[in-house]
Amino acid sequence: MEPGSPHRPALSRRTVLRGAGASLCLPWMDSLTWANDRKSGENAPADGPPRRWACVLFGNGVNKRHWWARGRGEAMELGPTLQPLADFRSDVTVLNGLRLFDQKPRNGVHWPYFTNFLSGHEISPTPIPDVAQSADHLLAEKIGRRTSLPMMTLSCEKPFTGVRNGWPSIYSATVSWSSRRTPIPPETYPRQAFDRLFDTSSLARDRSVVDAALEQARALRLRLGERDRQKLDLYLQDVRSVERRIQVAGRDGRFEGWQPTLSEPNLPRPPADLPQDLADHMTLMLDLVVLAFQMDKTRVATLLLNNDLSEQRFTFLDGVTLNDIMHNISHHQNKEDKLAQYQLINRYHVAKFAYLLGKMKAIDEGPGTLLDHSMILFGSSMMDGNSHDAATLPLVLAGGGGGSIRPGRVLDFSERPDPQRRLSNLHLATLQRMGVETTRFGNAVGPLAELS
Repeated sequence: MEPGSPHRPALSRRTVLRGAGASLCLPWMDSLTWANDRKSGENAPADGPPRRWACVLFGNGVNKRHWWARGRGEAMELGPTLQPLADFRSDVTVLNGLRLFDQKPRNGVHWPYFTNFLSGHEISPTPIPDVAQSADHLLAEKIGRRTSLPMMTLSCEKPFTGVRNGWPSIYSATVSWSSRRTPIPPETYPRQAFDRLFDTSSLARDRSVVDAALEQARALRLRLGERDRQKLDLYLQDVRSVERRIQVAGRDGRFEGWQPTLSEPNLPRPPADLPQDLADHMTLMLDLVVLAFQMDKTRVATLLLNNDLSEQRFTFLDGVTLNDIMHNISHHQNKEDKLAQYQLINRYHVAKFAYLLGKMKAIDEGPGTLLDHSMILFGSSMMDGNSHDAATLPLVLAGGGGGSIRPGRVLDFSERPDPQRRLSNLHLATLQRMGVETTRFGNAVGPLAELS
């Protein structure tokens, strides 16, 4: 109940908008908290390929001894962890010295970094989610109407649920937020991701869900306080994005001028079950990102190779003998055996990223490749998983951004004043290159000019 509200609305905290056997969950609203359980711009020329944007993230940091790069172009030297990128030295920009926030004594916690990676918003460890709209969702909102799916949000590890140590566990399982109170849980099942791209048989049901949800929302809105009406309006923007998807998918002659190089998926529909082999799972999710970009089903994708506080195990890698979860291995305590296995896992993540770049670079789109027309941010939400050091982040930006980015370099911001080192400056620069007309995002003080 909002302060000053004269009565308690007869609404359950579990209120949902329902239709045709499906449910659309509402964002957190103050008007519903009384019922809490007390027991607990244009992004492409009309005749050329569009620009694509992706974030590929892994949690728990890196063995920083082996994450480094020097020089430029084909002569760029790469540390042991970045060696899988050797064939792509002219396609990547290694970014040193960027961080989420100005320097503060933050070591010892995870939650400010991971869930904020694409938002750049100061949050507090309370049970009520409070972040900010993420860069991927802003892109989906501004340019997503041009494709049948505004954005893809994927993960190779199931989301955490509930509350942990006083803060929402979803903070460790997503970096995508449609609003302050509304996280976007990533899809972990490859078949579900595939069907969202290519299965149009469900559109009739989606149509009825949207109609029913909008009708119920109008009635619900009359029973909410003003602040919660604003939240509901933001939520309904997401519902209406389903409407736009239905309209785009049903239009005839959607493509004018430039045509995708692939008109039908070249991957079989994945099995219904969650892959039990982690390597296969990662590869399949990366393949789906490439396929979605190549067919212009979406131009925005976020893929989490693992969660923060990750419980993945990597004993399938040669040299990784510790049958322990990734999060525990990242707490290496400067022990050489743990550091060595930590680095092998980091290198594996880089190798999967290199696999993605290789597939994108092999797709010729006429004037350049799919990689040339993309900007793919890769890295982790902290530098050292042992101390949770996020004073600088391990980051690589791949692709040419449709000619707007000059790759093949190492850019070092370590000696810049704090505001110029904010990761949101990079996000703002890539948002603008994707056609979003804005001069503000997160805690950015201006776009990162050095990319061009």
